[in-house]
Amino acid sequence: MMIRFPDNRSNHLSMSLPLILLTSVMLWSVSLQANEEASEISHPSFNLDERTFFQKKVKPILKEHCTECHGGLGRNGKHKIKGGLQLISRKGILLGGDHGPAYDSKNPEESFILKMISYSDGDYEMPPDGKLSDEKIAILTSWVSMGLPWEESTINDLVVIEKEKTGAFEPGVVSEEAKKWWSNKPLARPDVPEVNQKSWAHHPIDAFVLNQLEENKLSPNPPATKRELVRRAYFNLIGLPPTANQVKAFENDDSPKAWENLIDDLLARPEYGEKWARHWLDVVRYAESNGFERDSNKDFIWRYRDYVIDAFNQDKPWDQFMTEQIAGDEMDGSTKDARIATGFFRLMQWDDEPADRLQHKYDVLDDIVRTASEGFLGMTLGCARCHEHKADPILQEDYYKFMAFFHGVTQHSKNNVIETIPDPESEALAQDQKEENLKQQQQLKRRIANFEKQAQKLFVEKDPSIKSLLNPDRVENPEILETSEKKAHIWHYTLKNPSNDWFEVSFRHEEKWKAAPAPFGNGRPGGKKHNTSWTTSDIWLRTSFMLTEIPTAVELRIMWDEDTEVYLNGQKIADFNGYVTSYQTKLLSTQALAAFQTGRNTLAIHCKQTGGGQFIDAGLKIVDRAISIAELIDLKGSEILSEKRIAKHKNDKQALKKLQNQKFVTGVKAMVVQEYGGTPQDLFVHVRGSAHSPGDKVEPGFPAIFGYKDPKISPVDSKARTSGRRTELAKWLSLPENPRTSRVAVNRVWQHHFGRGISATPSDFGTLGQQPTHPELLDWLASEFVSQGWSLKNLHKLIMTSNTYQMSSAPNEASLSIDPANNNFWRMNMRRLNAEEIRDAILATTGKLSLEKGGPSFYPILPEAVLATSSTKGGKWGRSDESQLGRRSIYIKIKRSLQVPELIDFDFADTDAPCPVRFVTTVPTQALGSLNSEFITRQANDFAARVRKEVGPGLTENHIRYSLQTALSRAPENWELGECKKFVSKLKLENSLSDDEALNRLCLLILNLNEFMYID
Repeated sequence: MMIRFPDNRSNHLSMSLPLILLTSVMLWSVSLQANEEASEISHPSFNLDERTFFQKKVKPILKEHCTECHGGLGRNGKHKIKGGLQLISRKGILLGGDHGPAYDSKNPEESFILKMISYSDGDYEMPPDGKLSDEKIAILTSWVSMGLPWEESTINDLVVIEKEKTGAFEPGVVSEEAKKWWSNKPLARPDVPEVNQKSWAHHPIDAFVLNQLEENKLSPNPPATKRELVRRAYFNLIGLPPTANQVKAFENDDSPKAWENLIDDLLARPEYGEKWARHWLDVVRYAESNGFERDSNKDFIWRYRDYVIDAFNQDKPWDQFMTEQIAGDEMDGSTKDARIATGFFRLMQWDDEPADRLQHKYDVLDDIVRTASEGFLGMTLGCARCHEHKADPILQEDYYKFMAFFHGVTQHSKNNVIETIPDPESEALAQDQKEENLKQQQQLKRRIANFEKQAQKLFVEKDPSIKSLLNPDRVENPEILETSEKKAHIWHYTLKNPSNDWFEVSFRHEEKWKAAPAPFGNGRPGGKKHNTSWTTSDIWLRTSFMLTEIPTAVELRIMWDEDTEVYLNGQKIADFNGYVTSYQTKLLSTQALAAFQTGRNTLAIHCKQTGGGQFIDAGLKIVDRAISIAELIDLKGSEILSEKRIAKHKNDKQALKKLQNQKFVTGVKAMVVQEYGGTPQDLFVHVRGSAHSPGDKVEPGFPAIFGYKDPKISPVDSKARTSGRRTELAKWLSLPENPRTSRVAVNRVWQHHFGRGISATPSDFGTLGQQPTHPELLDWLASEFVSQGWSLKNLHKLIMTSNTYQMSSAPNEASLSIDPANNNFWRMNMRRLNAEEIRDAILATTGKLSLEKGGPSFYPILPEAVLATSSTKGGKWGRSDESQLGRRSIYIKIKRSLQVPELIDFDFADTDAPCPVRFVTTVPTQALGSLNSEFITRQANDFAARVRKEVGPGLTENHIRYSLQTALSRAPENWELGECKKFVSKLKLENSLSDDEALNRLCLLILNLNEFMYID
């Protein structure tokens, strides 16, 4: 009989009490439960009428709507028990399912079964195909209130159908058997096996592989050719093809260290990090947008991508690499790189308008839990979010204990995830830039001052009265025409087209137009309320003022909207465009001053707008301050200075202003992890995964199956920046004896060298994944990996120097008949290049590949048909400079809602969820795209242009030879040259193509050859 605990608290109890006390508690619990069940099931108070009510009224409803899924027989003859709830016996209802008992004997009206049929909670609606009628709900409600009377034949039935076991281990039970599962056992270095063919197995990897081959009566393949090896190494380590000269140099190098030297050379290149970073970015679902409808940008997240590239190039130890991503901000002496690494927490999809914000918060945390547990541990913790894991010994409590490490992490948002991180390099650079800036400012200031001093002297010599304009003590009548800033000023206006002379002095606006106070409009520029409504597209305004003498310096003070013309006594004195939200000042030119007259003057304005908060007002003011020499040069400079000197002066002033406004970056902006600060709020197990149904409280802890003590994390001060919890998780992940971490890392590296991992499910080392074909080899590699300081570059070299890696991929009929899937690694697996390798190899072949490193991503050209698929108008796709379009594929902008065809066609990673394996498809659209897409057409033409540049004009055998040699990294054979000649000849004779057009088509053909896209 399967033991059931009354609720989750019993499970917690069983994990913490000593064995003797635990046994007593369990016996007491089972005894109590059995007594309660027996008491309820016997229920002597049931009478015949109640049982008849059940038989005639209730049972038909259960049979029609419930038992098919909750205890009925399926087509396979097995009982279907959804949610663990059985409704074919009274005991099944009392025991309940994943949510506990379906019947509440103390408060029958609160019973879960009634809640489900009431449709009062969107999470619990039964039956799922539609709510029951009011009559049927009333019948079931009455039945529950009676105490669940049942048929006589089953009243004392204590048998409950056992749920079918879905995995290798009992859900919710951490058994001794489960601890013996290969990936749950502590890591231990196995002995290297003895083999018969010792001459081949000079390397520990070869001994493990050969031992299994001999057991299965298989023989290892012969070694690959040097050309196959060099091409394999280039693509495996840097993701780019070797040139024909590089292949030839390796083929001619007979030194014993030639292969090791090649490996060392490739590992030292910066392109290595660009190749291998992409594998990790797949696992962490790297993208640069949030997904969902708006798919808004993740600003500066590209710094995380550059961090990963640099980490691989620096051969950063894997334990440090993990720690920086999980808790880089909590590390002692946290570096810029360590802070940027925590962008790991910002890579998920994020909905900025979730229907249920609380649930969405935990959906985001769930995404982090899944990515971290699968990526670092090969453990599907996410399957235990709603219930105990159905296949592996992972408790629901384990899931929430693991989540508790991340519970203090702030939610992703538009505003609170970008920080400026101090950076010594940028600070030193900024200091140098500041010093240079100040030096340039001083030079310009001296030049400007000398020029203005000379100009002032010339002005005064020509007109001594100008000296008074430059006098700092100068004071004149301040106002000619007041604005409405302090007191409303009356204007006359019209909203209809006026006569052509509306701006002339002779026009009498008092007789024809309306009078109203300014400002005019219907918005609130500058927070001011308008006095007069104006909602049409045009407005004409006029006002008048008196002068007894002509002023020598006047300012126009104006607030305007869109296109505005200003007239003084019929002469246009100013034009404005755009709009402002406050009054602006403009010193009138000498030509404008000439329009003033003694006596009556008129100021007229025409303002035109298309929308928004319209507004207009103006005033005139005699200058009550000294005019600067700079203003004087602007007003009257042309009278004494050449246009060239004035233009140079203007340029100097603009350059000075630019230098004065220059900002110096003393840090780098990045999207990073942040915590709310202090000790995180309590976290509870979510019943059925619902954040609205809290269960038992949990603290941070490790999956019980591994047997580690949970960390003791003390509360921190409320002002503390972080809780320190993530550091504890990172320490545990980095333990040398951790049963999963090193195994998972090594398996991923093996996967990308051989086409599949030693375990073919690199993110699932549980019972639903595939067990390793060579478990001892995996453990030996994992042990060696740790002992060599978690160095990936050492691991690459260890693998690649084995005979196993250097075998040919050629087929062997005898071996194929025994092991067609190559599970025993009797040969190297041939593979097609992945999407990025294909694109980068094409660019390398055409001569358009740019090796520019790092920085913001670039936007490749997308066809209009692709842009039209975006959920937002125009796709919000940027446009990069031509020089950026040839950069490596890892620097392409990854937007979740807009995917680049040349990548997607060849199975680019899904960025919505972790992608541990890219499944390789072969479909007609790949061939169609490779022959007809805009991208490949441009590249083929560029390739042909390169050939013409190197070989010369025309189309000869030399052009064909150079094309094949450049693309295939080898000299072509005679039969290949012959076939290409026939192809070209047919194009020219039958299709009337010119030499250039035929060469374009030939280059297109070569870029589609299998040999170009596959490596042996």
